[in-house]
Amino acid sequence: MAYMEGKIYMPNNKKLREEILKEHHDPVDIGHPGQHRMLELLKRTYWWPELKEDIKKYIQGCLKCQQNKVQHQRKVDELHPLEIPKGPWQEISIDIIGPLPSSNRIDAILVIVD
Repeated sequence: MAYMEGKIYMPNNKKLREEILKEHHDPVDIGHPGQHRMLELLKRTYWWPELKEDIKKYIQGCLKCQQNKVQHQRKVDELHPLEIPKGPWQEISIDIIGPLPSSNRIDAILVIVD
C-alpha cells in the first residue's frame, strides 16, 4: 500500500481489494449501499485504477442487492393479440428494411406479410 493525495493506494492484490469492498458493503450498519454510495464511501480513503468497475462487479454479485434492487422501468402493458382475419389480403403489414450495404445497386428489402 502507498499513501498518495490523502488516500491509500491499493496495489493489484485481488484478495485485499475484495476484503475492502466487503468491509464497505456487507456490514449491517452500512446496509448494502448501491454503486454510487459505495464509490463515495471508498473514495474517501482508498483509490485504485479499477475501483469503479470492481464496485460494480461486487454489487452485481451480491444476492441481497439483486433481490432488493429497485426497478426503474415502466411496467409493460398486456399484449392484445389481433383478431384472425377471415381470408387472405384482409390484413397486411409492410416493412422496409434499409439502407443496407448495396448489392447490384439494391440497398433495401421490402417485407409484406399477409
